[in-house]
Amino acid sequence: MKNIERGSRLTMLIFVLAGLIFASNTFADDESDVMAIIYQYGDLENDLEAQAKLMRSDRVYITGGIRQTDEAKNMANQIAGRKASESMNGGKTEFVTTIEGPVVSIHGDVAVASFVRWWNIYPHNQASNTSPPTWVTLVLIKERDGWLIKHTHQSPLLGN
Repeated sequence: MKNIERGSRLTMLIFVLAGLIFASNTFADDESDVMAIIYQYGDLENDLEAQAKLMRSDRVYITGGIRQTDEAKNMANQIAGRKASESMNGGKTEFVTTIEGPVVSIHGDVAVASFVRWWNIYPHNQASNTSPPTWVTLVLIKERDGWLIKHTHQSPLLGN
């Protein structure tokens, strides 16, 4: 009887240790997946239609004191504004996004990411400029197809 108990305990210990080892790998993979979404979010600033595919349809977007809860309308407005600006400039505006110091924490199927972002903007037929840096916080939800952005909050980087 003692051998059966000892074998059961050993089996349980191996099972628990294996679970801990594989769980940390899962979290590490999740973190790298979330980091990839963060950099895609920045890199796709030149293709807002593609960037929209990183968002859930119920994404909440907060920036400049405005909260938008209709993701479809938000993206339609951003795309229309971009096209109007490019029409006035006579060509495509190029955005080069810089993302600095991303910090990611994973909580099951929810991830919270925070980073500083700014753009170098190259409008057609105009001098380039740089946007002021902003703090960006993303909340992402893990779904069957991967991580999607549920919430975006941007605020200016002030002071020291």
